[in-house]
Amino acid sequence: MKRIGILGGLSAESTALFYNTLTRLYIEQNGDTAYPEIVIFSVQFSHFLSLMKNENKEACAHYLASGIQALEKAGADFAVISANTPHLLFDQIAQKVSIPLLHIAETVTEVAKSEGYTKVALLGTMATMNADFYPISLSRYDIACITPNEEQKEIVNGILERELYKGIVNEKSRTLYLDLIQQLKKQGAEAIILGCTEIPMLIHPGNSPLPLLDSAAILAQAALDRALQ
Repeated sequence: MKRIGILGGLSAESTALFYNTLTRLYIEQNGDTAYPEIVIFSVQFSHFLSLMKNENKEACAHYLASGIQALEKAGADFAVISANTPHLLFDQIAQKVSIPLLHIAETVTEVAKSEGYTKVALLGTMATMNADFYPISLSRYDIACITPNEEQKEIVNGILERELYKGIVNEKSRTLYLDLIQQLKKQGAEAIILGCTEIPMLIHPGNSPLPLLDSAAILAQAALDRALQ
């Protein structure tokens, strides 16, 4: 059984959710508590955000890579980054570390393919919604990826920054997200990628009008599968 490394702190809320999801998946699927050993290195979220907002990509990649190097020193056999936005720098980070990394968009793409989707919508941070790593990954299987319009992106991102990063759950914000999913459904989206690992605090299969591709849960399952190989 391999030891899992988790680069966390991006945010604290999503890190806790990711850890809980991973361990509970194991228990649900195996019926015992013999889940793999897990090492977590929590970076300083505000420092990461500052580097990203100043577009200091090389320094940001170096900072995140140093966290993964700490995981390697702690004996992790491979690592995951338990957030979507840092995957903007995935290639730069991977070049600076020795252990394998799982890519969140690639794991989501494999599930989207297996479900037979041809058009999905992406919700996440402004940076993630404007990035190309999800569309490029999905396009390998001819899956189209749409995003909200600019005004809607501001709403999605604002709720993340003001509320979800801090663990605040607001029912009005939940309604805004659900209304947006309805609009994306009318645009032909067959499923919604929860492309920010805090969004499941608001949106889940019990309230969503569309099937969900929960990036945190999908990456957790991929990490678990890798550890048990």
